[in-house]
Amino acid sequence: MTRIVPNRRGVVSFLRTPETRALIERKTRAAAAAASAAAQSDGADGDFRVDIEAGKKRVRGAVIGDYSTSDPDVSRRALLRALDAARGTD
Repeated sequence: MTRIVPNRRGVVSFLRTPETRALIERKTRAAAAAASAAAQSDGADGDFRVDIEAGKKRVRGAVIGDYSTSDPDVSRRALLRALDAARGTD
């Protein structure tokens, strides 16, 4: 049986590169734009926020729910429909 041991230092350095940060930021912004468009098609304003955080070990991107509505279902539906937009962004 072959055992694979990940190079943790290499993985951490890869996850912190400017290129990785740029990719995560592009995908996060694409998801936010698609979620906004999806929410607008449902009649909401589509005010989604983007949070990009560079920690010690990785870069994290998040799309934060629709601030224009108090209905969590509208926000959830828009975010789910936006996932494909981020997947298709390079």
